[in-house]
Amino acid sequence: MDDAVTAQGRKVAAHWSRLAITYEGALAALAAAGIELNAVQPADLHALDMIHMGGLSATDALAKQAEIEPGLRVIDVGAGVGGPARRFADRYGAMVTAVELSETLADTAQRLTRLVGLSSKVNVLNASALALPVEGSSYDVVVMQHVAMQIAEKDRLFGELARVLAPGGRLALHEIFGGDGELQWPLPWATEPSMSALEPLDAAMSRLSRLGLATSPFVDESEPGRRFHEDIIDRWGSAADAGHSADGLSPEVLEQRVAASRAMEHNLSVGSLRVGRLLATRTN
Repeated sequence: MDDAVTAQGRKVAAHWSRLAITYEGALAALAAAGIELNAVQPADLHALDMIHMGGLSATDALAKQAEIEPGLRVIDVGAGVGGPARRFADRYGAMVTAVELSETLADTAQRLTRLVGLSSKVNVLNASALALPVEGSSYDVVVMQHVAMQIAEKDRLFGELARVLAPGGRLALHEIFGGDGELQWPLPWATEPSMSALEPLDAAMSRLSRLGLATSPFVDESEPGRRFHEDIIDRWGSAADAGHSADGLSPEVLEQRVAASRAMEHNLSVGSLRVGRLLATRTN
């Protein structure tokens, strides 16, 4: 995997290793909610393990658009702590491979998957999206949520996604794109510009077309995304300002995540960022 990890990738992996929920943090949040560890269900984790805009509802919308159903082979690229991958397996019946660059997040994903009894349906791999350790043409659906804006090598990234997609298979994207105007920082994935690799939607659409993928109309979710960050500010803002912990997150992590949500709420409001869903089908 080392040959596929860029300097930018190391920065981003280290960033998320600091900010994402840990296994211990998840256990603490479950205990605070009165949930016994021997009775934890996948749905009990979704307030903690969906670390992308829109959370569970956005993942469900993407799954339905991609027509994920029992028996399909799904690969979730940039899987975080495994929330969406577990959802695809538990709710939709898919057999899922979850690929995550951060060793810390991949370990958390594996442990949480084991906790809820889904290890036979979700295989977690610690690997780079630039060199997926799987056979070509082997997946019915490739899912990626909030990943491309962190990777500068986009031709290589999307080439890998197309490589592992079976003929007639679907690439389901829930991604963030650059808009018009100056960005406010920090962003959830980047504390400074060298960690970010945003591109306009038109550039992404052109790349998918060159790879032989037929795209559906873009589903713009910028306003729901803005409301998602507004809700985070309402939920955690007071605790972050007071230096408190909440929902299994330390005061330091909470402060950083709220600061990023405040910037994101602004960026989505003024149009300097866009977020939405895009489905692309392999035609050859």
